Amino acid sequence: MSTRARLNLYLAITFVIVFCISSAVLYRSLIDGAMTQVRRDSMLQMEMALAVRKYTMEDIRPLLPPGGEVLHPQTIPAYAANRTMALLEAERPLYRYAEVALNPTNPANRANGWQIEAINAFRAEPDRHELVHITDSPAGEMLHVARPVRPTADCVACHGSAASAPAGLRQRYGQAASFGWKVGDTVGAQIVSVPAAQALADARQTWWRHVGASLVVFAALFIVLNRILSRTVIAPIETRSSTWRELATKDVLTGARNRRSFEEEGRALIAACADSGASLSLVALDIDHFKRVNDCFGHDVGDAVLKEFALRVLQASKRRDCLYRVGGEEFAMLLPHTDLDAAVAFAEVLRRLFEATPFSGAGRLSASFGVAALLPGDTLGTLMKRADRALYEAKGAGRNRVISLTT
Repeated sequence: MSTRARLNLYLAITFVIVFCISSAVLYRSLIDGAMTQVRRDSMLQMEMALAVRKYTMEDIRPLLPPGGEVLHPQTIPAYAANRTMALLEAERPLYRYAEVALNPTNPANRANGWQIEAINAFRAEPDRHELVHITDSPAGEMLHVARPVRPTADCVACHGSAASAPAGLRQRYGQAASFGWKVGDTVGAQIVSVPAAQALADARQTWWRHVGASLVVFAALFIVLNRILSRTVIAPIETRSSTWRELATKDVLTGARNRRSFEEEGRALIAACADSGASLSLVALDIDHFKRVNDCFGHDVGDAVLKEFALRVLQASKRRDCLYRVGGEEFAMLLPHTDLDAAVAFAEVLRRLFEATPFSGAGRLSASFGVAALLPGDTLGTLMKRADRALYEAKGAGRNRVISLTT
């Protein structure tokens, strides 16, 4: 993977992680905020109901004649609270208030389902003063806040025992229900139910708007940062990397590829040709009497001759990456999809080109060529040895010629 691709990948991963974390934190914050608002609404409902109960106990009940022969439901705190909150529910249809008990005076107020669990939880933990429960309804999620009903002395005066209860209470509800209460016991619960669906929907809608806006912002930031980093970081790195790759694979003097490249690329080419059945030829070539050039004209001229020699080969070749400098004045050419006859013909063209055109500062020079074609079972080493033997035969036969070997 290229440096630019890795940068884009890391940058994208970073943006995704930041986006996911920020979105998750905001979602949790919005949901918590929505539930806090719903909770405030429930607390307001509860405080209103408690205020009605207190008003009933302190201001209404003292006005009743003594004896309690006639039951006035409006003077019962639970009835007054339920009735008052029911009137308010007409304006807020989904808001509910209820007082439930395990053994209520009015059967309609009997606890059921999770309400019983809440009352039992208050009984198990006397210090607990509140319980929150969430349910799903056709209208959406509902938040229920329950508080325990623990009788006071005033409550026990009516509900302690049937014998001491007001006659009107016994006459209306009988002598079995809603008696036996003791001060401080948990006999029921006050429950406020508030709709949470709309608040949660608003929070989620706000979150989705944030997601959309964030995606646009993050995409813009990604593009801007990508361009900035590409220009200030990646481009210099790629330039240096390209230079390093060039130095690692090319011969600095001649521009031909170096021996390391010859070995790596030669093995890969042989493997590919062996798999596909394609032909491959190797040409070993070097300059005749090159030592005399250095001795007569100096090493600077010798270096210039090597560069010009490589340049002529590259100019005459269709492929710019087929020439390798494998020694001082020794070169090799890998010619894929080229059989032995075609390779010999090409080497002959090069030989005539070198012979016909003088080299700058050194005059006319010649070169010798050894050609070998890939055989079944060949490795780069065996192929090179065969081409070298052909080159030595060309040298021994008088130089300035092309020799090929098939075995």
